[in-house]
Amino acid sequence: MLGSLLDGRYQVLQVLGGGGFGQTYIAQDTHRPGSPRCVVKHLKPFTQNPEFLSTARRLFTSEAETLEKLGNHDQIPRLLAYFEENQEFFLVQEFIQGYSLKAELLPGRRWTEEQVVQLLQQVLGILEFVHSHKVIHRDIKPDNIIRRQHDCKLVLIDFGAVKQIQTQLRTAISGHIETTIAIGTPGYMATEQGQGKPRPNSDIYSLGIIGIQALTGLHPRQLQEDPNTGEIFWQHEANISPCLASVLSKMVLYHFKERYQSATEVLEALQSIDIDTEIDNQFTQPPLSVIQLPQATLPQQNTTGQSTASILSPEQYKHLEKTLLELVGPLAPTLLRKIAASANNYQDVIDNLTQHLAGNQRTEFQEKSRLILRETTSQPESQPNISPSTETPVISDSFVRRCEQELVDLIGPIGTFLVQKAIKSFPQISHSELVKLLSSQIPDPQKALQFQQRLLS
Repeated sequence: MLGSLLDGRYQVLQVLGGGGFGQTYIAQDTHRPGSPRCVVKHLKPFTQNPEFLSTARRLFTSEAETLEKLGNHDQIPRLLAYFEENQEFFLVQEFIQGYSLKAELLPGRRWTEEQVVQLLQQVLGILEFVHSHKVIHRDIKPDNIIRRQHDCKLVLIDFGAVKQIQTQLRTAISGHIETTIAIGTPGYMATEQGQGKPRPNSDIYSLGIIGIQALTGLHPRQLQEDPNTGEIFWQHEANISPCLASVLSKMVLYHFKERYQSATEVLEALQSIDIDTEIDNQFTQPPLSVIQLPQATLPQQNTTGQSTASILSPEQYKHLEKTLLELVGPLAPTLLRKIAASANNYQDVIDNLTQHLAGNQRTEFQEKSRLILRETTSQPESQPNISPSTETPVISDSFVRRCEQELVDLIGPIGTFLVQKAIKSFPQISHSELVKLLSSQIPDPQKALQFQQRLLS
C-alpha cells in the first residue's frame, strides 16, 4: 500500500496500524499546495456480497456524516473527504501535528492537581460537544489525546469509526446482535463498555482513569481494585485534596448509574474546587515534569517593578476578566492575575493572554480588548520600558526553524514544543543562550554537543 495513490489524490506515506479489514495510513494530499499530510482510514469488507456491500456503504456514509459534524469542534480532527474505491471505503481526516499524552504520562512522574484539573477541563469540554451529537468515543486513552504543536491544546482523535462499522457489519452478516464485541482499551475501559454496552459516561470513566494515572504516576494496570465491589483503590497513591479526589472517584465508580451522567456535571463539580492554579508558563502547556528547563542557565527577564493596578485600571481588569471567562472558563481569573502581575503595559497583557487562546478565540479577544481600552481610557497605551541600546536582538524566524529541525531530529516531535516554550518564556534570550538551554534537554551528551556545534558554528 505504501506509495499508492488513493482516489487519484492521497499518496500513502506510512501505515499506522490496523487489522482484519481496517487499516490506517498517513498520506499526503497531492492536490493541495505543499502536499500536506492527512490520516486515511481504510475499510475493506470481507465479502463482495451485494447486500452486504449495500449495508457497508450505508453505515460508512452515516459515520462520515457524524465525523463531519464532530469536526466543527476546534479540538477534533476535521473530516476532509470520504470515498469508495474498488468496493473499499476510505475516510480522510486532518493530521494533527504534535505528540500524544502518553509522552507526558511517564512512569513514576506525578502531575500536580492544577495540571490534572486543566487536563480534565479541556477533554471534558470536547466530550460535552461529542456527547451532544449522540456519539460515544469508546476509546479514551492517552494515545488518542494529542498535544497539538502550534497551540499546545489537547485534541481528541480516533473515534473508531472503522471499528464501529466493523461491529455493525458483523451483526448484519450474522443476523443477530453481538453485544459482547467491545471497542476500547483494557485498563481504561469501563465494565459496561467491556460488555459491549457503552454509555456516554463510559468515556467519563476512561478520562477519570487518565486523571488518576497522572496523579499517581501508575499505569491503570498497576491500580488495585476491591474484589467484592470492583471499585479502584488509588487515593493512598496520590497527594490530593479531598475535593478533587471526590470528583475523580465518582468519575470511575464501577457502576455507570452511580457515576456522573454527563461531562457537564463533571465540569460543574470541578468549578467548585478552589484551586489557585499555578500558571507560570502557557495556560495549555503540559506538566513541568515533562519539560524541565534548567533555571540556572536562563537569562533574567525584564521587570519594571510595576504593580498590577498601575498596568490595568480596575475597570479594565474587570472587563478583561469577564471576557476571558467567556473564552477559557473558570481558570480565567488566575490566568489574568498571573500575566498582569509581570506585564509592562496593557498591550503586553493582551499579547500574553492571546497566546493561551485558540485561533478563532484570539481574534475575538483582541477585538474586545481594543474596545475595552477605548472605553476605559482616552490616553494612548504605554510602550514597553526598554532601552533600544540594551535590548537583545530578536532571534530570527529562520534560526528558530533551524533549532526546531535539529532538535526534532535528535529527540522527536517534542523538540518543536521545547523551542517555542523557550522563546515565549524568554523573548530576549540570545542565540547562544537558546542553544545552550535547548541542548540541556538532550539526554545524550554527545548529541547535545553535536546540537551546539551545528547551530553555533
